[in-house]
Amino acid sequence: MKRLLRMIHVSTTVLWICASTSVLAEWQPDPGNTLEVRAAKAVERIRNEEDRSHAYFDDAYAYAVWPGITRIAAGFGGAYGKGVVVEQGAAVGIVSYWQLSSGIQVGAKNFALIIFFKDEASLDSLKRGEIQFTGQAGVDLGTLGAAGTPAYSEGVALIPVNKLGLMVEFSAAGVKYKYVPYVDSATESQ
Repeated sequence: MKRLLRMIHVSTTVLWICASTSVLAEWQPDPGNTLEVRAAKAVERIRNEEDRSHAYFDDAYAYAVWPGITRIAAGFGGAYGKGVVVEQGAAVGIVSYWQLSSGIQVGAKNFALIIFFKDEASLDSLKRGEIQFTGQAGVDLGTLGAAGTPAYSEGVALIPVNKLGLMVEFSAAGVKYKYVPYVDSATESQ
């Protein structure tokens, strides 16, 4: 009887652990898609360098990852990058990142960015391409520098990782996203 109870307890524990694991399956990039391969490398780098990202990978409904965003500023600034949207473990489209900024800022940098979406509604905001306004302050030197939201804010959490650059800034910016589902992007290229 004790053995049977122990087996039931162990089985229940194993089932509970399996049920509580992430609903966000491990994404595998298409090896023929250069952007997806670069994005997967950025995901790996962020997982390895940013311990705070682990909870988001476990918890998020979806994420968008930009393997490289280039930003240049001298009073006024701009940034651009192209990334991949991963929803429930599958790449579903590409997304562009456009930023215009103004303030006390000078320099240039390149960084990887991942935006985690807590639920489908927050992902839909990105897909609709709504403009977002941000305030930024920071100093980046080489690969040093850190930023990002420490928790979900309106269902979204951002974690950037510097690749290279030298920038000092205190600025306000507008960010615009353009999402193109893979079905549409395939027909656009024809």
